[in-house]
Amino acid sequence: MPHNRYFLDQPFQDQACIILDGDEFHHLARVSRTKTGETIELVNGRGQLAEATITRLNKHEAELQIDCVIEKSRLKAPLILAQALTRMNHLEWIIEKGTELDASAFWLFPGQLSEKDDLSEAQTHRLKNLAIAAMKQCGRLDLPTIVMKPPLLQWTSLDGTLLFGSTDEEAPYLWDIAKNPLASPIILFIGPESGFASKETHFLQETLQSKGVRFHSNILRAETASLAALSLIQPYN
Repeated sequence: MPHNRYFLDQPFQDQACIILDGDEFHHLARVSRTKTGETIELVNGRGQLAEATITRLNKHEAELQIDCVIEKSRLKAPLILAQALTRMNHLEWIIEKGTELDASAFWLFPGQLSEKDDLSEAQTHRLKNLAIAAMKQCGRLDLPTIVMKPPLLQWTSLDGTLLFGSTDEEAPYLWDIAKNPLASPIILFIGPESGFASKETHFLQETLQSKGVRFHSNILRAETASLAALSLIQPYN
């Protein structure tokens, strides 16, 4: 990632004048110590990359003029990680590294064996900031969405390819399933630290018609399983 890339949640247009403030301005002015007249890059998480010149700086914001805009649409099928809530430090790792591994959305839900059943506003804000930082660092231009969902047993039928992490030794490996064409979107279900409860596994199989798959011959931790699943599916998506 270029050291001078910043996030601004708005559409970009050539020659437009825009304002950068908040945390991104603090990093520009106080950390990077960027000066008036210098050029920076802007991303908005919507597939746009802009080059912009700093035309004015004050204590609280920077005024920028956009010099050019590059647009890049997402070519891959949507790749959704449906993740049962884990401990916050594990969830932060999943969001950060999952963004780098091209997840297009994170659907978070309280699992029956999760240690928590909701996220605070501050925790949700932190997860979004981690996704933004990871997006800037890894070079992607689309920001994955983070959505809080109800408990799994309240879900209704879904379209696409639905796969869930299974510890059943008879379950096929993900890479064998993925060799065949997969319907879009691809939704990967991962349990919390203690795994899915039996009712959830039954619901995934019988109601949502999701297929249990293995990611490794060993039983993986929740955060390892999520990242392994996203990595293994990449060559086939």
